Amino acid sequence: MPFSPPVPAKPEGVFYEQIPQNIWRNGVRELAPGVFERIVAAAGAHQVGGVAKRQVAPAAPVEADDLIIPRDRVVGGGGQNGSWRTSKRAKEIGDWAEIAALDFIRQELKVANPVHRAAQRETPGWDIDFTDKTGKLHRVEVKGTVGGAFNTIDFTAGEFRAAQEHGDEYWIYLVANCLTDRPRIQRIRNPAERLNSGHWVAMPALFTVTLG
Repeated sequence: MPFSPPVPAKPEGVFYEQIPQNIWRNGVRELAPGVFERIVAAAGAHQVGGVAKRQVAPAAPVEADDLIIPRDRVVGGGGQNGSWRTSKRAKEIGDWAEIAALDFIRQELKVANPVHRAAQRETPGWDIDFTDKTGKLHRVEVKGTVGGAFNTIDFTAGEFRAAQEHGDEYWIYLVANCLTDRPRIQRIRNPAERLNSGHWVAMPALFTVTLG
C-alpha cells in the first residue's frame, strides 16, 4: 500500500538504509525491523490492514555514542542532513525530540525539575536547562531527526552565541529515531570547543535581510 503522504528515501540528507547502490531499484526486499519502523513513523498515522497506527509517544531515549556520521562516510557525497527547520514536519519532530530529552534528563540523570524553555516560548539559545547536584546550571539545545544518525545540524546565531558564552555548561542532545518507540540520544558537551578547534565546521546557510 502506498504511503500518504509519500515518504522520501533520504530524510534530512541521510538514507534510512545503508545498502549498496545496485540494490536501489523497484522491487521487494526484507527490511531490518528498526528501518521499517522509522519509515512507518515518518509516514505518521496511516492505515495498515484497516487499522490506524498511532504515532509513538516520546519516551526516555537510550544513550548512544554513535549518532554522528563521520565525514568520510556520509552517503551521497556529503549532502545536508537537513534542515529539519525547513521540513514540513519540523515542529512535530523538534517538539517530540525535546520531550524525549526531558524524559531522559528526569529518568537517567535523576533531575526532578528541568525547565523546558522552548515550551514557554523563551529563546535564550537553548531549549532546556537544569541544575545539577553541585548547583551548576546546564543548558541543553536539542536536535532531532527521524533518521538513525546525523551528519549536519542547524545552529541559529543565538544558539551559537550561547554555546560560545557558556562553554562546558552548554550541551547539544542529538535525538535519533524520533517518532518511534526506539529513540536514541547522544549528549555532546561544549560544542563551541569542537567548532573552535576545527573538529566541527560551521557554514553560513541562511541570512536574514532587513528591508526598508
